[in-house]
Amino acid sequence: MKRRVLLSCMSMVIAGPACAQSSVTLYGLISEGLMYTNNAGGQKQVQLASGIQQGSRFGLTGKEDLGGGTQAIFTLENGFSITNGTLGQGSRMFGRQAFVGVANDQFGRLTLGRQYDTMSQTLGGFEAAQQFATYGPPIGDNDNLFPTFRINNAVQYKSPTLSGLQLLSAYSFSNKAGGFSDNSDFNAGLTYANGPISLAAAYHVLLTPNDAGNTGGAVSGDYGAFSPFVTSPSSGAGVSKQQMYGAGGSYTVSSAKFSLLYTHTEFDYLDQSRLSLSNYEATVTDYLSPTLLVGMGYIYTAGRYEPSAKTPKWHQVDVGADWFLSKRTDLFLVGIFQKAAGDAKFAEIYDNSPSSSREQFSASVGIRHRF
Repeated sequence: MKRRVLLSCMSMVIAGPACAQSSVTLYGLISEGLMYTNNAGGQKQVQLASGIQQGSRFGLTGKEDLGGGTQAIFTLENGFSITNGTLGQGSRMFGRQAFVGVANDQFGRLTLGRQYDTMSQTLGGFEAAQQFATYGPPIGDNDNLFPTFRINNAVQYKSPTLSGLQLLSAYSFSNKAGGFSDNSDFNAGLTYANGPISLAAAYHVLLTPNDAGNTGGAVSGDYGAFSPFVTSPSSGAGVSKQQMYGAGGSYTVSSAKFSLLYTHTEFDYLDQSRLSLSNYEATVTDYLSPTLLVGMGYIYTAGRYEPSAKTPKWHQVDVGADWFLSKRTDLFLVGIFQKAAGDAKFAEIYDNSPSSSREQFSASVGIRHRF
């Protein structure tokens, strides 16, 4: 349960009714567990890991009623390691989210600041990693649905939901004098929900992300933190353009949910080479009881690297169980197996070192608490 803290007001200065319509909410999540990996750089590894099931965080979100169905809103959300207390997201104080804006019941929501991209917001719920599977996104989180990095300098719009449809769109500024597009970002998504059916499609493009010459741009610091794909395989050159798109859907029958997801990512490197990756994912979850969720997911990633025409491939299976002790506390157990194929030489499950062989297995057990 979130703890609601009413904004303090001075009765001699601020009218009582105005104060009663403003509020700030403190919320958070702590996730910690043990993770075993059978081949991390050729070695077995057992570690106490923070944020396995979800990234540990605390935040403040607030609103003020401006009248006419309009509210001023804000969110400040910090990510941190429960294992050692350090800051996450490139050591930012509010690295997960930091934005302010206005929301209107009729016209939608406009926010400005550091935010999640709209592709991860619209498609992320269809992947196993967000449903139950801890560190189980496609290799390198190459479509950023998990999402590994957030977007700075973002102006984001969310429409009201009309007949089940909602549009999301965002543009993130480069902020560089004389370089409008250098380290800029555009993303958009469309969702539809009607009863047991949910559908979504999205597009995301980054220009010169993580540019060392423009660290104040749209993407900086946390880009490629767990990805082997943000530099060219042949020369080590950085990314000049990363383009992503995808579609997904789910259908719920009784206590079971079936999800399908397709995403495609293209890395254009500064040395004129290109890596294309297509992810095909199928997931099923079921509540065996009101307090026990089980799930299984399969991901096939097919790649092509030009100009060499190499075709790396990966297969990944995610299985897990989530036992809810209460509305705020649960225990989880997840196993992930990844196998490289084609021209791929190693496996690399998220937040692990590459394997010295073509296979890698990781198992996690832990606890998550929300407040």
